[in-house]
Amino acid sequence: MRRVLALTAVVLAAVMLVAAPVQAAAPEMVNGGGRGTVDGVTPFSQFGFQVSRHADGSVTGHFNCLMAGASEFPGFDLMAVRGRVTDATFAGDEVTFEGTGMFQTGNQGKSPATFLVVVTEGGPGEGTLQLTLLTPFEFVLPTESVLNGRIDVH
Repeated sequence: MRRVLALTAVVLAAVMLVAAPVQAAAPEMVNGGGRGTVDGVTPFSQFGFQVSRHADGSVTGHFNCLMAGASEFPGFDLMAVRGRVTDATFAGDEVTFEGTGMFQTGNQGKSPATFLVVVTEGGPGEGTLQLTLLTPFEFVLPTESVLNGRIDVH
């Protein structure tokens, strides 16, 4: 009788483990906006983004980076990269995300583009943003520190 009860307890425990609901990964999110700087003083870009990894693993979001006016990019009267985010990797206070959208240079027109962005959490002097244009040609922009605004990882 003891063997039957012990065996029943073991089988019941195994069934409970197998039947336990699988918990989905917690949603992750990064968002930010403001101005970046390369030298700590002079504005370089204006940026805004929001990226979410959902419990089912899908990623949604948008990204916009503009260099115009006070932060004009040499050689262009305007440079902008914007689009929807298609993938993201969260690693502590650093997030890497990719997307597809548009690259615009003002005087030289616009074209479809893909991009890669690496950000770290923080406010002025702490948070960072580094944009790489992957297509229509590869162009790695310098890493910027947040001049004003904030990047938050949740």
